[in-house]
Amino acid sequence: MMNSLIQHILFRMKTKELVKDEDEDVYRFGLECLLLKIIHYLSYIFIGFALHMIVPMSVSVIILMGLKSKTGGYHAKTRLGCYFFSCFIVFLICLLDKAEFSAWLFVLAVCTANSVIWRFTPVQNTNRELEQIERKEFRRQSLLLLCVVDAAVIATTAIKSFAISQWLLNGLLVEAGLVILGKKRENA
Repeated sequence: MMNSLIQHILFRMKTKELVKDEDEDVYRFGLECLLLKIIHYLSYIFIGFALHMIVPMSVSVIILMGLKSKTGGYHAKTRLGCYFFSCFIVFLICLLDKAEFSAWLFVLAVCTANSVIWRFTPVQNTNRELEQIERKEFRRQSLLLLCVVDAAVIATTAIKSFAISQWLLNGLLVEAGLVILGKKRENA
């Protein structure tokens, strides 16, 4: 079904002379990635609505995606595996967003997540191996982003927006878990 949709879009783009024959593979890949992202995001929104957690889930997932883009972490080996694993992660985030951490557990969770990300970032995967200069740059960006997230956690805690602090922390915690899983696979 997705292939026929991509074929249809490409055909329409070619008839309007937007795509040359020699560029078709590049556009096919781009369209496939775009459609897969749309399917992922619509599924996440569905999960958030189904669990009545759309706003908390959105905050946590934005933190997770921002960090994951720089820190790396676990990646499924297949597209279908990626889809189901990602949906499971969003479901897990919704469950975490419903939880309330005590003050000491909150501080422990922040420190643990920060330690894991600080120690192991960036994590490579088989789809993208980083050169030394890229590793340094991704690490620098990861740690800068981590500081921004930490500042947001501190600021929302200071103004007593504990729910938002928790949602931010949950994105941080899940990414720390994905970093551990990704590092384990990287070292295997």
